[in-house]
Amino acid sequence: MKNNLIALSIFCFAVCFVIGCWLISDSLSGKKANKIKETQHQLLTKSEVANYLGISPEEVQKLTEISNGEDSFTSEIPHIKIDKTDYYPKTAIDKWLQNVELTVVQ
Repeated sequence: MKNNLIALSIFCFAVCFVIGCWLISDSLSGKKANKIKETQHQLLTKSEVANYLGISPEEVQKLTEISNGEDSFTSEIPHIKIDKTDYYPKTAIDKWLQNVELTVVQ
């Protein structure tokens, strides 16, 4: 009887140990995935940039294409054009905002 209790105790300990290890590894891998996701470049659409900056999508479009003449366009806001769709890198937008704030203050 005593041998059965020892065996049962060892079995319960092993099961608890395995479950604990699984829970710890699961929580650690979830945090790692979030950090990787945060460090990746995030491309925003026109409406997402409008929400991010607190302006209308039409104003984002005006900032995207400003005419310098007949066929020449420059951009106030950093963007990438893929298949006729504009995407805006979030990190570049943040840097652009800092530069715009610096030039306005000076």
